[in-house]
Amino acid sequence: MAVGLYKLSQKNRNTLASIIYFMCTLEMAIGFCMAGSSFYTMIVVSPIIHSEKSEVDFAFAITGIFGTHIIIQHIVGYKVCFKCFKQAYKKSTKSLLFLWSCIGANMTLNLLIVCHYLRKLKGHIAKSVKQSFMIGMGHYLKDITWKGTIDKLQYDNQCCGIFSFEDWEEKAWLTKYHVNAECDTIKEYRISEDILSLPVIPWSCCRTDFPMQCLHDPLQQPQFAHVWVDEPNIVKESINTKGCLDALTKLIFIFINTYICMTALVFLLQLLVFLVLRIMYTSARNAILLNNSEGIAPGWIFGRGDCGYTGGWTLTEIMGPLPPRTEENVTKPTIKKSRFKCFAKEKKIAGDATETTLDNVESAPTQINDTSTVEPSRQNMEDELKRLKQ
Repeated sequence: MAVGLYKLSQKNRNTLASIIYFMCTLEMAIGFCMAGSSFYTMIVVSPIIHSEKSEVDFAFAITGIFGTHIIIQHIVGYKVCFKCFKQAYKKSTKSLLFLWSCIGANMTLNLLIVCHYLRKLKGHIAKSVKQSFMIGMGHYLKDITWKGTIDKLQYDNQCCGIFSFEDWEEKAWLTKYHVNAECDTIKEYRISEDILSLPVIPWSCCRTDFPMQCLHDPLQQPQFAHVWVDEPNIVKESINTKGCLDALTKLIFIFINTYICMTALVFLLQLLVFLVLRIMYTSARNAILLNNSEGIAPGWIFGRGDCGYTGGWTLTEIMGPLPPRTEENVTKPTIKKSRFKCFAKEKKIAGDATETTLDNVESAPTQINDTSTVEPSRQNMEDELKRLKQ
């Protein structure tokens, strides 16, 4: 029994070919999106994550390569569809369809594997960015490179700390070498007795659209010290309260989620293209076997004659008796005219009347008449010669 059996007319096969062309075009568009988003992430987004730039670049370089593979795969798909529709009688068409399907299945499997690891990469990136930012906060006043990096990240992304500005207040990034822990002002603002934590944050946490002076350091802004006590909301309004972790990983996570969705769509489209292409190809091939290349013929996903399978219904059992072989649906072998003439000449020279062609037979009376007219003229010439001799 054939799997996925459908009886298709020439019009139905033409419609399926149009659907396949459309799905190949859609998959090419998805491939362009994959490749473009991957290269954009490598060039624009990954430099933001300094500590994980190499890992992100490697992951999205792989996705970009697969996006290019999808484009090339479905450009070839146009040719495969044309051959399955117009040249189903050729043995090379079956081999090309099998090879193209295997390459597409391998590509889709690799995409699914990449997506699995991209999901793990999301958690790894978030964890690594958090650890790197914490290290940078601890070295903010010790290493000028870390200070410049964190200031740039916070200022460009309008964020502060890892999860919020409170990370700076809870982190002992100010040491006894920077402030006098025995000072009364320090004791007044000190948040914890265990660590030297103060309500001081870097200038890069300030909001650029705040109309007044940014309130980020009560130790350097003693004239506004009362605001921290009386109007803490104004202090929060002058600085960016959201953390930088979401800002740094948001674009990466958007691209990863988009890539996973596009891979799922590629998987579904690839499966549909394979199934529809198989049905169209087998229908076009069976129409030729039924001696009517433009008539109705069954098409299937898997059936008799595929991969050496000899079970299931035959074409006669599915469609009924084959139509008689007529001049309209049977192509007659052609004989070159020059060879036929040579053959006719050889038969004429041989003089075998039983094996002469119809042309020679029809021309026989004419040849006999010509011979009968030649004989009297020869007799007249001989009589004239005798008369001259006398």
